[in-house]
Formats: sequence, C-alpha cells, structure tokens
Amino acid sequence: MPTPDESRNDAAPDHAGVAFHPPLMLGLLLAVGLGLRALVPARFLPDSLAGIGGPVTVVVALAIFLWAVRTMRAGGASIPTNEPTDVIVQTGPYRFSRNPIYLAMVLLLVGVGVWANSLWLVGLAVLDAILLSWGVIAREEAYLQRKFAAHYAAYTDKVRRWL
Repeated sequence: MPTPDESRNDAAPDHAGVAFHPPLMLGLLLAVGLGLRALVPARFLPDSLAGIGGPVTVVVALAIFLWAVRTMRAGGASIPTNEPTDVIVQTGPYRFSRNPIYLAMVLLLVGVGVWANSLWLVGLAVLDAILLSWGVIAREEAYLQRKFAAHYAAYTDKVRRWL
C-alpha cells in the first residue's frame, strides 16, 4: 500500500474538494431529462431497439458500479468525495478506467435515455460527462497527484481516465 507523499501541503484539506456531489447531479439530470421527455418527447430509436438496448445498458452500468464499489471497499479506499483517500485502488475495473463509478453513472443516463427513447436523457449524459470531468474528476486528479505524486502519475500513465 503506497504512502502519501511527504512533501504535500498539509494545510490543504485532505479531500478532493469537488464542485458537486456526483449522485446528486445524476438524480438531478435524471429528473430534468424525464421532465423534458414528458413535455417534449424526442424519440430517436425504433421501440424494439430501445426496449432491448436500454435495459442492457442499464444492467451494464449497474454491474460496473457494483464491481467498482466492491473493489474500492476491498481495497480499503473511501468512496465519498468529501473523505480522505488513503490508497489508490488499481484492481478490478480500476485496471481499465480510473473512474468506473462515474463511467457507470454516465452509462446509466444513456441506458435510461435509450430505454425511455429520449434524446433528452442521452444529451444530458453527455453534459454529465462534461460536468464530471470538470467539477469532480479534474479536482480528484489534482488531489491524488498532490497526495500520491509519482505513484499516482505512474497509474495515470497506465490507465485511461474513462476507458
């Protein structure tokens, strides 16, 4: 288990300082998307494709989410963004993506959008990815770079941000 870099600034809070809580953003975007769908439907797929593709995407999103959470817990890492991180987990889905939980959240929006046959929700999934990249991931990466320095840099060299 890596130890934090001793040269980091101890006056800085020991968390990422994200701009928003990702599950709250997911809930807000789902509500907005479903509301827009009710007001102005924007269908984009044949019903048969939406009825198959949507549930499959939702199941994949949930499977990635559960795998990532289980891996984080097994590795002794904290999940909430407002808590300190003491370890960089590099097993399970973290071998393929540095952010599988956020990937699962975006995929969930896409899956619900496909299932509901709503271009609004799919578009909001794109917005979610942009907001997560700016308001959460960039801040988490800066925090992890300060805290774990070379160890985190080596991990980012091996594993992509999303996929």
